[in-house]
Amino acid sequence: MAESYITSSIGKKLGMAITGLALYGFLLGHLTGNLLLLRDDGGAAFNAYSDFLVNHPLLVPIELGLVAIFVLHIFLAVSVARDNRRARPVGYRVTTAVGQRSWASRTMVWTGLLILVFVVLHLKTFKYGELGDGSLYDLVVETFRDRLYAGWYVAAMLLLGFHLWHAFRSAFQTLGLFAKPKLKVLSIVLCIIVSGGFAVIPAWIFLAQ
Repeated sequence: MAESYITSSIGKKLGMAITGLALYGFLLGHLTGNLLLLRDDGGAAFNAYSDFLVNHPLLVPIELGLVAIFVLHIFLAVSVARDNRRARPVGYRVTTAVGQRSWASRTMVWTGLLILVFVVLHLKTFKYGELGDGSLYDLVVETFRDRLYAGWYVAAMLLLGFHLWHAFRSAFQTLGLFAKPKLKVLSIVLCIIVSGGFAVIPAWIFLAQ
């Protein structure tokens, strides 16, 4: 019985909601640390924050946990999208919202896959990038002073905000919480804070050069 519930549409959506909110929490924490890049201290605070994370004894298990949550979230999202497509083999004749469905909500898988591409490139550039004789702060500043990379990053953050808003709504609907007006407002505010906060960083660094 438990196994059938987990593999059911409701079980998958519940798992997707929980993993999505966990990733949301990670983004808020990650943003808090990254905003140290905006301090006028030559990168001292950001490098200290980076060194603290790199040398933390729980770094590896936390990273493995995040990867597991991220992979599970993607798997569940694709599985739910496949189940929906099988249940409705004939495509919709219109792209406007129908009930709780909208064009934006039906593109969540595609925006999610684009975000996955961003995450891979982001890790390749910063986590596994060549520091040379500089620090991580130097690498970030040098990278964001490139017009194309800064533009790509800002565009990706706008896409992230678009994705998060619908993901937040969907998660709360699955958990039966979205009927509360305060949560509707909170979802919009948090999406603006997360996507806007990340987008400000490359824009600020690029314009400050």
